[in-house]
Amino acid sequence: MSENKYKFWAPWDKLKSVMLGNFYDPHFFSTIQNDYIRHSLSKIAEETLEDLEYFKKVLEDFGCNVIQPKLNSNDTIDRYIKDGKVNYINPFSRVRSVPRSPLQPRDCALVINDKLYITHGDHASIFEQLSLYNKKDQIILDFELDNLFECQKQTLYERYYTVRKTNNWPSLEKIESEDLSELDELTRSEINYFKKYAKQSMVHLIKAPCMTLIGKDLYIEGALFELDKFKSVDFGTDLRYNIVNEGGHSDGCFAPIKPGALMTVKDPSRYAESFPDWDICYLPGHAKDGKLMSSLHQWKDKIGGRWYIEGQQINDQLINFIDTYLSDLTGFTIETIFDVNCLVLDENHICVSNLIPEVEEFFKKHKINPIVVPFRHRHFHDGGLHCITLDLYREGEKKDYFPNRNVSIYSPVGDRKYFKKNRGFVWN
Repeated sequence: MSENKYKFWAPWDKLKSVMLGNFYDPHFFSTIQNDYIRHSLSKIAEETLEDLEYFKKVLEDFGCNVIQPKLNSNDTIDRYIKDGKVNYINPFSRVRSVPRSPLQPRDCALVINDKLYITHGDHASIFEQLSLYNKKDQIILDFELDNLFECQKQTLYERYYTVRKTNNWPSLEKIESEDLSELDELTRSEINYFKKYAKQSMVHLIKAPCMTLIGKDLYIEGALFELDKFKSVDFGTDLRYNIVNEGGHSDGCFAPIKPGALMTVKDPSRYAESFPDWDICYLPGHAKDGKLMSSLHQWKDKIGGRWYIEGQQINDQLINFIDTYLSDLTGFTIETIFDVNCLVLDENHICVSNLIPEVEEFFKKHKINPIVVPFRHRHFHDGGLHCITLDLYREGEKKDYFPNRNVSIYSPVGDRKYFKKNRGFVWN
């Protein structure tokens, strides 16, 4: 390995160093008074840690250097709850929630070329461990609000308000003048936090899971905040930018597994421009089997597809507890696909959370050996094997996998009609 400890050019180059996520110890939930809720959450913790330990062994047996965020084993959930309410304000996501664990480092960072780019806030232990690994080659992929036009600042301010507000907040127009004395203490804290920091907060260009580097081409999901600012980022190498319509290339929707082959749950025609002539394994509906979908449907009115616990009973008390205190630990699993959320080790080895016949045949066709790594509670955590890892160093050099492509591909963010009609145009 070279002196620089970060390197990434393609997702199938041999993986040598990786961060694997971590989760709370069962002891974290030991202070919950309700026996059923305590047992359910402790079991999730126990089985998640078992699966992580197995995954770590698989990675180490393959020859990978594995680092993990560290958690205080004495920490308990009651540190974040006071008088039945969460007393922790998460500055990066939902306001009232016990902080999520450092389980999914992929959500906040990625390596491009020889640098680690941090795109979003997450559990502090992720960044502590990454800094111990190599701090000098990290770059925060943000920009100063002062560089934006006033209309852009206002748009971001309004968007931030929409994300942060809870039911008792005054309207944005009245937030500076409204009398807050009748509101509860935590709501006042939320609003005062917003008033103090909203216009000075970091503005993220894009989240790491929405970017995929394949040699000279950087594929970017269209959910960017400021495209013009992103174009000015210097990644230390010349890249072609492939900007696609929203949701088209997130890591829960597609997986390039070796040159010329990818898996996807989206319409294959969507990849005609971005991956011309590639062999595509199309998996519509396979990530959510019939039994799981039936169970999700049973609880749709109360859980709404946000999370699900396989292999355990669910009741109203558990639902209320998770929705009240643990909203930052869950996501929206009904829209996330995990069969394609896999970790490629090299061109001939891949880690998957399950294996269905269509995928097995596709792997055989391309001489890929699958390694099944159980991740039993992926529908609670809303993340797969790719989400819970972060590639830090892969062997291999920069290549042009699309030598006939002379320009970048771009489709306007959110302009679905234009995209369907034109399929893309040059990003000048």
